[in-house]
Amino acid sequence: MWDLAPFPIALSASPHDIFWNVTHRLIVREGRRTYEVEAEDGDQLLGALAGLGPARVDSPCGGKGLCGKCRLKLVSGRLSPPGGRESRMLSAAELEAGIRLACLAGMAGDAEIELPERGEASILSAGPESLVEPDPLVRTVQHALRAPSLEDQADDESRLLEALAGSIDPAPRRVALAALPELAQSLREGPALRAVVADGEVIGVSSDREASRALGIGVDLGTTTVVAYLLDLSSGDRLGSLSELNVQRRFGADVISRIEAAASAEGFAELRQGIRSQIAGMASALLAGAGAPAEDLIAFAIAGNTTMLHLLAGAPPGAIARSPFVPAFLSRRLESAAALGLASHPGCAAILLPGISAYVGADIVAGMAAIGLEDAEGNSLFLDLGTNGEIALGGKGGILCCATAAGPAFEGAGIEKGSGGVAGAIDSVWLEGGGLRYGTLGDIEPTGICGSGLVDALAAFLDCGIVDVTGRMIDPDGIVEEGIGGRRAYLDRRSGIYLSQADVRAAQLAKAAIAAGIDTLLEAAGCASSDVDRLYLAGGFGSLLNARSAARIGLIPAELADRAIVVGNASGSGAVAACLSRRALEDCDRVRAASSYVELSSRPDFNEAYVERMMFPEGA
Repeated sequence: MWDLAPFPIALSASPHDIFWNVTHRLIVREGRRTYEVEAEDGDQLLGALAGLGPARVDSPCGGKGLCGKCRLKLVSGRLSPPGGRESRMLSAAELEAGIRLACLAGMAGDAEIELPERGEASILSAGPESLVEPDPLVRTVQHALRAPSLEDQADDESRLLEALAGSIDPAPRRVALAALPELAQSLREGPALRAVVADGEVIGVSSDREASRALGIGVDLGTTTVVAYLLDLSSGDRLGSLSELNVQRRFGADVISRIEAAASAEGFAELRQGIRSQIAGMASALLAGAGAPAEDLIAFAIAGNTTMLHLLAGAPPGAIARSPFVPAFLSRRLESAAALGLASHPGCAAILLPGISAYVGADIVAGMAAIGLEDAEGNSLFLDLGTNGEIALGGKGGILCCATAAGPAFEGAGIEKGSGGVAGAIDSVWLEGGGLRYGTLGDIEPTGICGSGLVDALAAFLDCGIVDVTGRMIDPDGIVEEGIGGRRAYLDRRSGIYLSQADVRAAQLAKAAIAAGIDTLLEAAGCASSDVDRLYLAGGFGSLLNARSAARIGLIPAELADRAIVVGNASGSGAVAACLSRRALEDCDRVRAASSYVELSSRPDFNEAYVERMMFPEGA
């Protein structure tokens, strides 16, 4: 334990006033690690912890004091007294034990706090496998240039382009301005060069190195998670993968929270720089693991929702959240990775994959391209479920798509004992021997319940009569009990994991939005759910989802439970394919061209379906 030192005082004076800025020391303990930061009197702990880098506590609501997830423990020292909202979200016993909410507790003196040890995220990296013949948009060419002389004073660029004219198709038309210094230096070292060519332009030049490789990274940039895959662009081999929680999550679990945070210049800069630094750091780690120098990395292909790509590119996303919901860009882009802060050298390109609308982005396009939806016979339904539920319906004859604001319930936010997909999260629930049974990620003691566990639990509650078709919790066998804030039913009493009446209502809202979106697309396409040949479930939540449980609660049509195909991280697979293959990039463009967006907010039938789908189906 450390001694409380006198408060350091910073004094600033003006001719009229003297302002006293009192700075406090905050000791932060996280498992075996200890950190120390400084914060001014009154600063919220969530902001003070931001100085430690990636979010140290979960804050799905973006620090608005709504979710109650950013819990920590005051070990010693002083914090501001709990206000009314914090007192309502924490029990008297928790407050007595020093439990506080980082977004509501403020600094009132030197303090020592303890953070819960963060569970390792179970981030889905596997996706549909497809054989991609390597033919990347970004490639390297080794060539020897003719030496200049007094009789041949052609400029460096002209000599390079002439040498490459017969070596690569299409022949590059120019050398990028950023590559000219490299070209001049490399030529003076010798005539043998290694040129990086991207879509008809030389973007990088270096002296020819015998052991050099051409490597690329496919990135699935999600609101919650980021997954990166290191690729050999010549062989198509995957050399490694890395997955992390998105560093932006401290601003909130959903894109609307990120857009609101980006409204200020400071917030926008932090969101942009945070994700750029994270991807660059993941790239460095992957290269180090493969024993490759930074110069071997020549391409990124990045799939992400429209808001995430705007923040990465440095395009203000504000208009995405305001009617008529028009983003700054949607087409495929080829940018300098160095300009985006993703690479340390100019000879690396960043391909941002195309999106369809403000809320159906490049991640969905990449996923549909990965499974070949645009060439599929009959009708296919594609679901990527999370905070936003993206839905696509169609195939060879065209694709209709929409997005529903499902809310964060299926990602564990807004659920009292909810959790993301981390070790210890209850991910499956079933009835056995007259009682409830459950499984957890990692097969360890339960720490919360994630989205797939929530769906399973609701299905089991419906089957055993704990929840009726209106969503009301009832008590057939003395299972439901009254708790602080309403009724609750325990999944594991020892660990204190339960679902409350409020949790059931939150799940009803989420499932009704998705089910109504499916209904509306079916209506717009003029077909019934029985006409759908296959249901693709994508993403982390979709891959864990039990289709029968989803049908039982009315999340998906009952007819489709036996037609479900789990495709895993389809977005990541699409990004990998796009990094390796020009044809895969063209497939993404074809998906976008074949897709029509259905704006649900302007359709009365969506609102009608939403109200109708709020009810749970009757039992079989």
